Amino acid sequence: MTALRSLNTKGIAAFRGFLQQIRDGAEFGGSPAVLYVDDYSTRLQHPIEIAPRTFASKFEAAEYLHHILLNAGADTDDIGLWSWLALFYFDQLSPVDDEGRRRPREDYHYIPSTDNGWHRERHLLAGPYKLFAMHREHARLLLHPPVHQHGAFVYQLGARRDLVTNKGLVEAIDLLYWDAKRNAPKRGATTETRPGNLHRLITVIQQLDFNYDLYGMRAEEILRLLPAEFDAWQPPPLLARASKSLREDAAHDAPPINE
Repeated sequence: MTALRSLNTKGIAAFRGFLQQIRDGAEFGGSPAVLYVDDYSTRLQHPIEIAPRTFASKFEAAEYLHHILLNAGADTDDIGLWSWLALFYFDQLSPVDDEGRRRPREDYHYIPSTDNGWHRERHLLAGPYKLFAMHREHARLLLHPPVHQHGAFVYQLGARRDLVTNKGLVEAIDLLYWDAKRNAPKRGATTETRPGNLHRLITVIQQLDFNYDLYGMRAEEILRLLPAEFDAWQPPPLLARASKSLREDAAHDAPPINE
């Protein structure tokens, strides 16, 4: 176990330097001293012990970090904390590829961005942590990929904050596209040529949002609003049949959904 720390300004600058050196061809030789030297990082007010473990997925990493940080009352808005964690787990966040090289992404994947835009949610550990904190097990579609990847669900939903923060909608997406038997996303869920795919769902949801308070609806209520092309994805057959009746009632009050 290792005592969790927070990189200070000097430590973050050193981390940026490491990232650039690796991009320029230098090797990453394990955890740099900046993780533990007081000139570069500081102890947390409330000590937290963290394990150098290997994560099978973003979900597993987020679940572990949520348990550790929540119980210790850590400041999860601390940029230095997430930068330290990214450096501590860097071997997983930037693994060696088939050619024997590391190819780090842009800095904001490891050092949280201070802007309020798209980059802010792309930190490879802080982003999954926030999604897990909001949605718990219903975030498994978003957090199914390995820790160093984002995945199609995050790319399509993550940039739309109004969608990804809607608990009922995220649960509905989980009910539609999660394969409980395989413990993985359903095949074809992100294939844009397939009826009822994720991209199509986003389009439909954005249209429904003009006529329904989706933020105030439960997952089952949202599912019942979906057009027939989503019936093949619906969880139990009874729900698909019930959706037909509700769609017929809603058709009198709402404009048609564009194909």
